[in-house]
Amino acid sequence: MTTVLALPILTACGSSGESPAASAQTPSASTTSTASPGTTTSPAPTIVLAEFAPYHPGAQAITYDPARVPAGADVAVVSVRDAGRTRTALAVRGLPPNQKFGAHAHANACGEDPAAAGSHYQHRADPKQPSVNPDYANPRNEIWLDFTTDAAGSARSDSTVDWTFGDNPPKSVVIHAEHTATDPGHAGQAGGRLACVDF
Repeated sequence: MTTVLALPILTACGSSGESPAASAQTPSASTTSTASPGTTTSPAPTIVLAEFAPYHPGAQAITYDPARVPAGADVAVVSVRDAGRTRTALAVRGLPPNQKFGAHAHANACGEDPAAAGSHYQHRADPKQPSVNPDYANPRNEIWLDFTTDAAGSARSDSTVDWTFGDNPPKSVVIHAEHTATDPGHAGQAGGRLACVDF
């Protein structure tokens, strides 16, 4: 079950409040706890638990390449914001074993066309898009979640950045065909878009 998949990343992100079972009913909801006077609270974690499927209206996890990201494979995404930092974790299960994938937070929601997710979400936006300048396309200014599956086809990755989302947070995580390039002129590129998860 995807709930079991999320437990280790919830722990890693420092979540002790909302249970995965509760969030599975409203997986992309993000709520803020009510604070008593004189205390500061952080927004509740955003938690997504889903299975990849071919595109259909309302799908939360879409596979565009079932050979690399099979329908029925599990995915969990958790994002926690606290003390001016954002920690995002991704876990997958049921993918082909021993393969490299890129993954990043993207600006737009998933759609039938893989391009619908738009460009990478950037804290400090590159004025030239698509961004291939390592001054902007880097894991400190974007959320990179590259991973390599193990012999069982599972993997987990995480990102911690020293900023939080503004008024226009990322809407999805896109899984790409290869690990992310870092060299000038190619920075941020990771091959074709294999799958997309709304969060």
